[in-house]
Amino acid sequence: MMKKSAFVFLYLFLLILLSAGSIFLILYLYDCSAFFRSLFEGGQDAAIGPVASGAGFSAQSKMVGRISLYIFMGIIVVQFMAFFLAFTILRLIRKSSEQIELKLKKIENADIFLDLPLYVGLFGTVASFIVMTFNPQTSRLIAYSSTLIGIIFSVFLRTTVLFPTRQHLLVKKSEHLAGE
Repeated sequence: MMKKSAFVFLYLFLLILLSAGSIFLILYLYDCSAFFRSLFEGGQDAAIGPVASGAGFSAQSKMVGRISLYIFMGIIVVQFMAFFLAFTILRLIRKSSEQIELKLKKIENADIFLDLPLYVGLFGTVASFIVMTFNPQTSRLIAYSSTLIGIIFSVFLRTTVLFPTRQHLLVKKSEHLAGE
């Protein structure tokens, strides 16, 4: 039991570290890179030259850019959470001391956790529609990137965690049946 709780705390620590690192990197790029900032602010200045009446338009573009950035960061953090949750569930099933048949059934049942990154990506696409009224370019960036990250995480979990775990359990099951 102590080993299991240490494992969960390690993954929580890694999740927090990875999420915080991603947030700091995104904020740093937003503040220091004109190109990265243009992805969220639309890339075109709303006000040209020193026209005072356009200053409000420019400030609104920056505010919408920040809001878009926060939505993007929130989706990234939730993607990491979904990934680590699915990874943890599969690892706990694999390391459990239950019979092989029960482990295989639990893996079938845990399939929903492997789809969580896809659902979070879909949520990101829907959330990007909020931004669409203010900035269509940023909306597309959020929609495409959240969906792409969800697909990548889901495929990664299925190919590098689920498939080897199932293979391992099926081999153990066939060895157990051959031994009887």
